[in-house]
Order: sequence, then C-alpha cells, then structure tokens
Amino acid sequence: MTGTTVAPRRAPTPLLATLLGVSTMTIMASATITPALPGMERHFAGEPHAEVLVRLVLTLPGLAIMLAAPLLGYVGVRVGRVRVLVVGLVLYTVGGGSGLLLDSLPALLTGRALLGVGIAAIMTTATALLADHHPPAEHGRVLGLQGAAMGFGGVVAMLLGGVLGELSWRGPFAVYLLAVPVLFLVLRHVPEAPVAAPPADGERVGSPWTWPLLGLYALTFLSITSFYVIPTQAPFWLAEVGGAGPVVTGALIAAVNLVMTAVGLNFGRLRARWDFRALAVAMFATYAVGLLLVGTAGNLWTATAGMLVVGIGVGLSNPTLNGWTVASVDPGARTRALGLLTSALFLGQFSSPLLAQPIAGAAGLGGTFLVAGALGAVVALVLTAVALTRRARR
Repeated sequence: MTGTTVAPRRAPTPLLATLLGVSTMTIMASATITPALPGMERHFAGEPHAEVLVRLVLTLPGLAIMLAAPLLGYVGVRVGRVRVLVVGLVLYTVGGGSGLLLDSLPALLTGRALLGVGIAAIMTTATALLADHHPPAEHGRVLGLQGAAMGFGGVVAMLLGGVLGELSWRGPFAVYLLAVPVLFLVLRHVPEAPVAAPPADGERVGSPWTWPLLGLYALTFLSITSFYVIPTQAPFWLAEVGGAGPVVTGALIAAVNLVMTAVGLNFGRLRARWDFRALAVAMFATYAVGLLLVGTAGNLWTATAGMLVVGIGVGLSNPTLNGWTVASVDPGARTRALGLLTSALFLGQFSSPLLAQPIAGAAGLGGTFLVAGALGAVVALVLTAVALTRRARR
C-alpha cells in the first residue's frame, strides 16, 4: 500500500493533452491496416510470395520497433527527447501514409519499416516527457490517462480502419496522417524538459541495466506474451465456440480497448492505494482468470466475459510497467530504460504467436488460452511470494 493522496480530476493542460494525443498514435498503428489485408492480397496477387509479404506489411513495424527502440533511447539522451519525438512523428507520417501511394510490396515494406522506427521514437519519448513535465506525485494520474488514451486510440483505429477499408485497401493508411496535426501541437506545446546537472566524474546518472529494471523488462515480455494470444488467436477461437465473424470479433476486441480506457482513467486512484508490485499482481491475476475463462468457454458469452477480464489486465499493464520503470531509474536514464522496455514489449508481441502455434497444434486453441492463463497465474504467485518474503525480512 502507498500513502499517496488521490489527485482531483481536472482538465488536462495543452502539454498533457498533446502528449496524450501522441500516445494514441502508438496503439493506432498496430490495428489500423488489419481490415486492408484481404484487399491488399488480392491487389498484389501477381507478385511472388504475395501471401507472406502482405502479412509482413502488418508485422514488420513490430520488428523495427524492437530493434530501434533501445538505440533511440540513447539518442534521446544526446540530442533531446522532443527532437527525437518530432522526427518520430515525421517518420510515422511518411512511413505510415506511404501505403496511399506506393504500388509494390518491397516499397510498402520499406515504408512500414520507417513507420516502426517512428513508433519506437514516439514510445521511448512520450512517456519520458510525461514524467519529465509532471512531479512524481502526478505520475500515477498522467500515466493512467496515457493508458486510457491508448485504449481509446485502439477503438478509433479499429473503427476508422474498418470504414476506410470498405472504400479501398489503401483507405486505412490515411489514418496515419492524423500524426500531422499532432506534430504541430508538439512543436507548439511541448518544450524540452530541463536537463539534470551532469554527475561528478566517476558517478553514473543511472543505468537502465540494473537488476530491478531487468526484472521489469522480463515482466513486460511475459505480460505481452500472455495477452497477445487474444488478438492473434481469439478470432479463430470465437468462430469455433460461438460462430463469431469478423464484425463480432472486431467489436469484442474494441470492447477490450474500452475496458483498458476505463482502467486507465481510474489508474491514479488505484495507484494511490496500491504499490506497483500489488498492481502487477492484479494485472497477471486478471490475465489468468480472463484467459482461463476464454479457454474453457463453451459459448460466446463466456468467452466475451473472459476477454473483458483480460481487458482489466491490459488497462493496468501500460501505466503500471511504465510507472514502475520511471520510478526505478534516474531522470537522465529514462529514455534509455523506456527504450529497452519498448523493445521487450515488442519482442513479446513478436514471440507470442510463434510460441502459441506449437501449443495450439498440440492442445488446440482452447489449450493455448489455458497455457497463457497458467503463465499469468504463475507470475502473479511469484510476485506475491517475493512481496511476502520482503515483508517478512523487514
């Protein structure tokens, strides 16, 4: 438990509103073009290996983020976080919007790689700037609002992507152009945070490689590996247990994002009552309960209930892990630590379907959710045991 007081609700400042708008860009990027994939595959049917390359258009940004985020964390320390953020938004716009014009799969893949680098720049700097421009007592509130903004961005992306995808396979790529007004807002409202005085010779500003931070990177990897069975496996499982088609599946995944938004809006109050370790236990416990419900579902209603419970864990994950990381490292090392955290997140996203596939082959789709739920339960129990051990030592 913590002794932090609950901050009263109030309207966000232009700086906070801008950084929340920046944060929506990251979650919108992953879901936006999903409705375009069938039309894209038909358009490029004559190109060699079109089936594989079209799927790479969706997944390549994640690989680029995983590789670029740690490097950009270091660059942010050298040249300034706002400069990295501005360049990231430019790359996001150019790389994301390139699908409106380019007409070859290799060119599209190049654009998606640029998009991934842009997302990495945004993710490593936006959270750091939120922390830089707000005192520690406010971090729970602003990081919770960031999680809510990301959840809302996911809903908007699914709706806009679906509507524009009906018009043309190129349509969803227009969503990335929303970064243009956000870029102008950043230039107007987001100053560089004051830089801490350099340390004396021989002293370190703070390392992103300490054991507590390595543990947080591991928790991030395990969190996204557990959760990501929902977007990758749920469409097939929902069709099997409830006959759900694309519209119902999309609506349910959007509902998970709405739960994420609701949790984010209330995270400041949760953080006022519980420490990060307790919130992480709750996060993995809700993963366990929700995924077990989905895996044992015999109908669509039970699966829906499980997905909504998973949404609670997703809502806790971003502000808890980001906030815990920010609180565990010196301000000068924030972007480096958040870059590594981002890399761990996308490594988990990249690994989740690869790990799930052999499990699905051996135990079926339901068994995949059960294994992911068991992983969540094990992590929750380990975190609880560590907390009880530390309390006993004190």
